[in-house]
Amino acid sequence: MIPVQTAILETLAYFDVFHTPLTSEEVHALLWKKKATLNDVQGGLHELLAEKRIESKEGFYFLSGHAEIVERRQLAIPLIDKKLKIAAKAAKRIRWIPFFEALFVCNTVASASATDDSDIDVFIVIRKGRLWITRLLITLTLSFYRMRRHKEHVANKICLSFYVTDAHLNLSDVTIDEPDIYMMYWIVQLIPMYDPINIRENIFKENNWVMPYLPQAFQPYRMHPLFRVEDGGMAKRIKRMFETMWGSGYGDMIEKQAKHAQEKKMAMNFSSVKDEHDTRVVVDDTMLKFHENDRRAYYRDEWRKRVHSNFELLRMSE
Repeated sequence: MIPVQTAILETLAYFDVFHTPLTSEEVHALLWKKKATLNDVQGGLHELLAEKRIESKEGFYFLSGHAEIVERRQLAIPLIDKKLKIAAKAAKRIRWIPFFEALFVCNTVASASATDDSDIDVFIVIRKGRLWITRLLITLTLSFYRMRRHKEHVANKICLSFYVTDAHLNLSDVTIDEPDIYMMYWIVQLIPMYDPINIRENIFKENNWVMPYLPQAFQPYRMHPLFRVEDGGMAKRIKRMFETMWGSGYGDMIEKQAKHAQEKKMAMNFSSVKDEHDTRVVVDDTMLKFHENDRRAYYRDEWRKRVHSNFELLRMSE
């Protein structure tokens, strides 16, 4: 088993790729491939500080020589709040849509590395068998309110690039070569903006393959009331009405029509990605994933470079 100091360095090295320093509590929760108590982590941080292998500023820890990322994270706090409020507003706009089960904020906003011109990536869960009609209604609704990312309209817009059904919560089939460190941190950092039936807990159960890598990250999430979206009375009644109408054979017919219309457009937009084993773009009845510019391998390589560099410096100093 690796020492806690090594695990801390590997954790800080990964978040350094995104210019994000961490508090001791965050290092503990997000510790890479090591189970340890908070006291153990804090002790390891103090040892690394004494060895000058890491630095600390204003309660944040980071790799040596990168103190500027602390100010970057502090400046990002109001930006993150603004983007979460927009995501909450979007969730309220679409909570009436039938078979829509959960919306999570992910990527840069969830990892506190967003910038002013960043969009707001979301991960949406839909009931099995109704992916296409629900996705169509979500797209039309957010487009109507001008909240959806579209071409040059990026900053503070909702990016609808990842949908799954509740039958496809296990995301191991869209990982890249092991270890897909980006996907693992992506899963544990999902922010539940709208999750009335606690889909997040099911996501963690279905993705227990992450546990050996992030043994302390599967924790309950305390959503601030300012951002949490609940089912409204009117929205719930409208939702229930459409789910009753479209829950049988008539709904199956509408689902097929919605699928046909959307697949035609997707065939034009993603014609360059044809390999069925390519995890960047996935189009089927349980998952719609549109990440042509998938940088997971790049982020993993950058993380490895930082880890290697840090341990090389240690070897040279001995």
